[in-house]
Amino acid sequence: MIEIRERETGSVLYTVDRETLREADLRELDLTGADLREADLRSANLKNTILEGADLSRANLQNAILVGTRLVDATLDDANLSKAVLGGQPGAQSANLANASLLRATLIGANLQEVVLTNARLKGADLSNSILENASMRGADLEEASICDARLNRADMRGCNLVNADLCGARMNCANLNRVDLTGAQLSGEETQKAAILTRANLQQAKLIGAYLAKAVLQTADMSRSDLRNANLSYALMSGAILRNANVEGADFTGVNLSTVMMDYANFSKSKNAEVPKYKRNVR
Repeated sequence: MIEIRERETGSVLYTVDRETLREADLRELDLTGADLREADLRSANLKNTILEGADLSRANLQNAILVGTRLVDATLDDANLSKAVLGGQPGAQSANLANASLLRATLIGANLQEVVLTNARLKGADLSNSILENASMRGADLEEASICDARLNRADMRGCNLVNADLCGARMNCANLNRVDLTGAQLSGEETQKAAILTRANLQQAKLIGAYLAKAVLQTADMSRSDLRNANLSYALMSGAILRNANVEGADFTGVNLSTVMMDYANFSKSKNAEVPKYKRNVR
């Protein structure tokens, strides 16, 4: 028999008549503030369960079902949520992890479609191969996170901290990256790593200082007023991209076709290896 207790008072919230929580049916329960540190919750069903303010530090949630689970203000530091299902189920509400702490958490291959991660703390987390399409991630801290090959199409990432994050192979088509901080971020890598795809992404006023964007797909991306100082954009695909008023001082445009790029009032005279067509006007 396992007793799930409240993290501060120690009061019993729920009793499970079994020896392990692995594959346990914990649906529709109110486990607010539960102490589930280091709990083995592999393949457990926590659909629509309330875990607001709960402590799941170092818990094993591999393959767990967390669709509709309320994890607002929960602590999941160092937890393993690989291949967990938190969203993407027809007719079901996705999980809510607003303000949750997921420092160094492992979410490899997790289904996070349409989840709420507003202001969540994910520094150093591993989200490789995860699905984050249409996720609400505004203001989330993803510094030094690994987001390789993740699907972030149409995700709302406004104001996210992505400093030194690894986004090689990430798909961010139509994602809202307004005012994100991608300083030092890696959006492409060695020949064995794919470049990120940001077709029609909104990168207005984004900070991309020193970011590595070689061979990245930025077709029709809006990078107006973005800060691209010392960024590496060599051989990036940028047809139809907007760089109006962008700061491109020291940015490397080797091999980039700028013929259809809108670059009005951008300071290309201070960029590197940029072949600006003679017919372009209003270029500084």
